[in-house]
Amino acid sequence: MTTYTFPSITPSSNTFELVTNTRTFKSPLTNSVQTVARKGSLWKVSMTFNNLTGDDRATMQAFLAKLNGQQHRFFVQDHGYTKRGVAPSPADTLLVAGAGQTGSTLNADGATLSQTNYLRAGDYIAFNNELHMVTDDCSSSGTGTIAIPVAPPIRKPTDNNDPIDYLYPVLGVFMLASSASWDTKPGLVSSFTIDAVEDVLA
Repeated sequence: MTTYTFPSITPSSNTFELVTNTRTFKSPLTNSVQTVARKGSLWKVSMTFNNLTGDDRATMQAFLAKLNGQQHRFFVQDHGYTKRGVAPSPADTLLVAGAGQTGSTLNADGATLSQTNYLRAGDYIAFNNELHMVTDDCSSSGTGTIAIPVAPPIRKPTDNNDPIDYLYPVLGVFMLASSASWDTKPGLVSSFTIDAVEDVLA
């Protein structure tokens, strides 16, 4: 399995969806509802590319053929994303602070000291081949530590000092959700719809 860089072609439309791994149980006697959250929530993306011609058309066709269905993986960004936090570029050496972290908060260090709104709600971060969204504004401490609230919850226990990427574009590791095809009109104009899901084992 190889992880490829997605072609630098901007989609006509781009849909990101957080697929949560939760289950609801309803009592047949009282109608009370209990909800259980489990690991394994992931991102799903659908990208539409309308009326590609020439090099863009050929590049997209070749890329989809190279993936060989779900054999290979690829990096994808949310094309509708705009970074909001003040975390600097070039990047700080932002690192995971502590092994074995799970749950919905990531402890990190290496941030610029005492920065209000270092990351803001809606920003993306990536670490350990997982893509996460920051769910609340967070600021760095006087020692450069920061507690980052994230969704979905961390799937794999963290390794200490893993690098954290927050620079635009932040990329997730995805695989095709179904077979790839394209529609071609006279004049060699092709439209593509690509459905993909995050690889939870990456």
